[in-house]
Amino acid sequence: MVVREAGVLFRGFTLVKKSYHKTSLGKIDTDLRSGLLTAFLNFAQSTFSEDIIEYFEGKKFLITFTEDKITSEDSIEPELLISYAILDKEKKIERYIHKVIQPLLKQVLKEFKSLNTGKNLSEVSQFKDFKQSIDTIFGTDTQTIDQKLRGIL
Repeated sequence: MVVREAGVLFRGFTLVKKSYHKTSLGKIDTDLRSGLLTAFLNFAQSTFSEDIIEYFEGKKFLITFTEDKITSEDSIEPELLISYAILDKEKKIERYIHKVIQPLLKQVLKEFKSLNTGKNLSEVSQFKDFKQSIDTIFGTDTQTIDQKLRGIL
């Protein structure tokens, strides 16, 4: 299983995103995609379940989510904070999502919240250093089998 991308969304915008492998041939507007993912997740949760939707599955990839709440400088009430990862679609992936990816996504949110609760979250450039934290958290789960083998040899 390979993590192709991971990131953090807030108010429909990408606060931080780390891409490891391409998922499309063309350039994708990250704000448009983030807004769509947030809206789709909110719609699915309000329509189908009160529990968090764990993942959406496509033909080649799947996107898995976890969420928490964070208080920003301009809000009294905590608001939705989403971490996500895009993975290759494979058979029997549900257990991997539950045992490996979801705990890593929760760790991303925990670390992000510890650094940024109460801050102005609208200035996205302040989060670029958090990409290193994402790298550390996901570690070798972002590498293909070839990359892992090259690292061993």
